[in-house]
Amino acid sequence: MFSLPFSLSRSTKIDLPIQDVFKMVGDFATWKAWSPWLCQEPECPVQISGSPLERGHKQKWDGKRIGAGEMFLVDLKADQLLTYELNFTKPWKSKSDVSFEFIAEGASTILTWKMKGTVPIFLFFLRKMMASFVGADYERGLSMLKEFLETGKVLSETKFRGVVSRDGFHYYGIHRNCQLTQIGPAMEEDFTKLHKLIEAKKIPDPEFVCSIYHKFDMVGGRCEYTCGFAYQNPIETDSQDNIDHGRVEAHHAIQVDHKGSYKHLGNAWVTAYSCQRSDRKKILKGIHPYEIYLNEPGKVPDAELETQVFGVWSETKFMPL
Repeated sequence: MFSLPFSLSRSTKIDLPIQDVFKMVGDFATWKAWSPWLCQEPECPVQISGSPLERGHKQKWDGKRIGAGEMFLVDLKADQLLTYELNFTKPWKSKSDVSFEFIAEGASTILTWKMKGTVPIFLFFLRKMMASFVGADYERGLSMLKEFLETGKVLSETKFRGVVSRDGFHYYGIHRNCQLTQIGPAMEEDFTKLHKLIEAKKIPDPEFVCSIYHKFDMVGGRCEYTCGFAYQNPIETDSQDNIDHGRVEAHHAIQVDHKGSYKHLGNAWVTAYSCQRSDRKKILKGIHPYEIYLNEPGKVPDAELETQVFGVWSETKFMPL
């Protein structure tokens, strides 16, 4: 089958000696702790064979949501380079070259994860999007690997809840368009403003706190969202406070729960989207995906933060996995 190439590269700095990082990445037995794909489907069967850091060391998987394939070590240079061949059999057949490059920087390590892959020619229009999505996967994986190596754990746990029925609600909040890299600081600023309105008794305590994602452009690197407070019935607000208002109608959604740091919330979102892709489910127009926060940063440790993610798609012919 004819195919089109794409390539990508992502890097991070890990505050550990290069030997420790090289040993961790070169052992597939450790990947379950930080893999940006296995966290989406922890129950996915994975077979590991061969010895770590030896040619032929392999992992093979067969998932319902993350696809099926195998990855094996082709070549290595001690504390410098690991080269792999990655073969997918589902959702379509593909072959990619993957590598990890290691550079010492004092007592730390600069780790670079690279891929040279292809997409089927009939999906040529997805080439840029594919590079963006896989690049985001690499960023999530490197973030979790760094945290795992430096602290011994990753503050992220996802649970797929399946399809749920949701009541409608009114929301009041701050609407913003920003770069994806600025979402965290922007939302922190917005929620600080909103909480001040509650303290000033300009708006009542909410029934729940949420963020609604109106547009999420992975290729362009921008996001349009409203973060705010939700109520069953409308409330009165002062127009001088510049509060955006809207309503989400009753709907069905795919729910994924996340426990842990907000910086790993992408793990829950890709779990929801991988379910949508695997079932070829159409996005429901008019109702945007959203997340609900069950507790607050500062009041509980990051490890205890609980978030519910809701991907809104048409319920037609959907069978929960």
